[in-house]
Amino acid sequence: MRETWFTIKQIIAIVIFVAAFSLMGLMTGRPLMMLIYAAIVLAASAIAFLMIRKRQRHSEIALETSRLPMKIIGCILGLLAIAIPLILTLWTNVITLPGGVSIVAIVIIFALTLVFIALMGLALYLINYKGWETLYRVVGFAVIFIASIIPGIAMSMIDKTASSIGAAYYVALAVLILSYNSMGLLIKQD
Repeated sequence: MRETWFTIKQIIAIVIFVAAFSLMGLMTGRPLMMLIYAAIVLAASAIAFLMIRKRQRHSEIALETSRLPMKIIGCILGLLAIAIPLILTLWTNVITLPGGVSIVAIVIIFALTLVFIALMGLALYLINYKGWETLYRVVGFAVIFIASIIPGIAMSMIDKTASSIGAAYYVALAVLILSYNSMGLLIKQD
C-alpha cells in the first residue's frame, strides 16, 4: 500500500510540475504555446524518468558506463538556463522592457543570469558538499537569500508592477531548475 501511495504522489507531483511550467505558455500571449510548453516539459520529464529508472537497478552490479551522454545533456541544460531569460525577453511578452531591447539590456540580462546561477551553485556547494559544518550551511542559505533578491531588484528598476516582478521570478525559477539539473548531470556524485 505504501508503494501505491508513493506512486500516486509521484504522478500528482509530475502533473503539477507540467501544469505549472505549461502556464509559462500563457505569458507569451498565445494560448497555444501552453500546450507546446506542456509537451516540452512532459518530454523532458519522461526522458529524465527513463534515465533515472535505468540507473536504479540496485540488485544488479553495473559496470562503469559512459558519462558522455549525461555531460552532453547537462551542457545543453546549462546553456538553456543561461539563454532562457534572453529568449523570453526577446521573443515573448513575459518581460517587456521600456524602450525595447538594446545591446546594453541583453548584456545586463546575461550578466545577471550568470551571477544568479553562480550564486546558486555556490550555495548548493556550501550546503551539500561542505555542509557538515554549521557555518557553511548558514553561509549557503545566506547566499541563496542574496541570489533570490536579484530578480526582484532587477525587475523593480524597470517596472514595479506585481505582474512584472512575478514574471521575473517565474523566469528565475526556470533558470534555477535548469541550472540545478545541469549541475547534477555535470558533477559526478558518489
